[in-house]
Amino acid sequence: MPSMIGFGLCSSLILIVHFVDAYDPIAFNVYNRQQLTMGRNTPTNVVYDAVYYNHWNAYNPVSGIFTAPSSGLYVFTWTSCVAPRKIFDAEILVNGNRKGLGNCNNEDGSGIVNCANTVPLVLETGDKVNIRTVAANHLHGAGWSSFKGWRVYELMCQRKLK
Repeated sequence: MPSMIGFGLCSSLILIVHFVDAYDPIAFNVYNRQQLTMGRNTPTNVVYDAVYYNHWNAYNPVSGIFTAPSSGLYVFTWTSCVAPRKIFDAEILVNGNRKGLGNCNNEDGSGIVNCANTVPLVLETGDKVNIRTVAANHLHGAGWSSFKGWRVYELMCQRKLK
């Protein structure tokens, strides 16, 4: 059973941190099979269509969106493999709002470049997280570019005892 500790206040409630049970993880690891090409200055939602694992089925490989099944601290990371003279600058969004930005500009390069970004996020149940391009025209496939996320711990509010 996971341990629980209380600290801080959640309005007039006690904030409970519920450390994740190894038998009940919320985690996904997905990648794109095919090379993606897109209009350089047209923001595009990136859909990673192949799944290594998707515990809780919170990542949708059709839409490219992760939906938080519970509130808590999550960590997300994405890797981008980019061909010479190409670019893949992307952002991570929560409910359509930018929470992080990654740069993988290889427009002056002569070899393949691999870039990685990691962002911790506090999410509420139902929050939607996705990767969207900012300036991009290429993303290598065949498993070289990926998107991963996992819950570190769950946050719960409970009424204070009187």
